Amino acid sequence: MSDLSRLSDAERRVLLLLARGHTAKSAAVALGVSESAVNERLREARRKTGVGSSRQLARLVAGDGTGDAVGDGTVVPANGAPAEAPLGASGTSPQEIRDEKIGMAAHRPPGQDGRRNLAHRAAWPLLAGASAMIALAAAVGAFAALAVADHKEPRPPAPPRVVAVSPAPGAVVPAGSISLTVTFDQPKQAGWSFITRDPATFPACAPKPVQSRDRRSFTLSCTVQAGRSYEVGFNNDRHRKFASDAGVPATPAVVRFSAR
Repeated sequence: MSDLSRLSDAERRVLLLLARGHTAKSAAVALGVSESAVNERLREARRKTGVGSSRQLARLVAGDGTGDAVGDGTVVPANGAPAEAPLGASGTSPQEIRDEKIGMAAHRPPGQDGRRNLAHRAAWPLLAGASAMIALAAAVGAFAALAVADHKEPRPPAPPRVVAVSPAPGAVVPAGSISLTVTFDQPKQAGWSFITRDPATFPACAPKPVQSRDRRSFTLSCTVQAGRSYEVGFNNDRHRKFASDAGVPATPAVVRFSAR
C-alpha cells in the first residue's frame, strides 16, 4: 500500500485540487505558483509513494483516512500539519472558503455531465446537416460561377462585305451597254444603295437592279460613253440599304472604271 504520510503539505494541496477536477495549469493558478512548480510537486509525490499516475494518487489522497478530523472540518495528516478537507467532506473548511474566492467550479450533481453529453450528441446531427448544406451551397455557387465564366456573349453579326464587282476596279470597258454587278459575302435584303459621288462620273443606269437567286448579287443595266471615267459607290454613311438579313448595313465600297 502507498505511504501517503511522506507527502508534504504542498504536494497534498496539489493532489487535492487534482482530485477535485483541476488541471496542473488551473491548480497553479489556484495555488499562486507556476505550472512547472505544480508538475514538480506531482513528480515528487509520485516518487515518494510509488504511484505511477497523478490522478490515481490524487484519488488516494482525497480518500485518505490517516489524518485526525477536527471540529472545523479540517483534516490533519499524520505529520500534524493541517491540510484541505477531502473531496465530499461536509462543512466549510478554510480551504473551501479559499476555493470560493479563486472561482473554484461548484461540484456538479451526478448525472449533470451525462445530460450535457447527451445534449451535445443530440446537436451533432444538426451541426452535420448545417455543414452539409453549407458545402452544397458552396458547390452550387462554384458551378454557377464556372457556367457563367464559360458562357460567352453572342458576337454581333458581321457586316456584309463586297467581294466582287463587274466591271472590275480600274477596268476599261467598251462604250455602250454594260451590266454593273456587285456581289457580297452573304445574302442580302432586297434594298440597295448605289451611290452617286459625282453626277458627272455616274453612268446612266436603269432605276432598279436585279437581285440574284442566292440574294448575294445585284445587277444594274447601265450605258457608258467612250473616253469617260466612272465611279459608283455601294452604301455610305447616309444611305445604307445594302444590308444583311439581320439588318446589318454592308461596309461601304467604291468601284472606278473607264470606257473607250
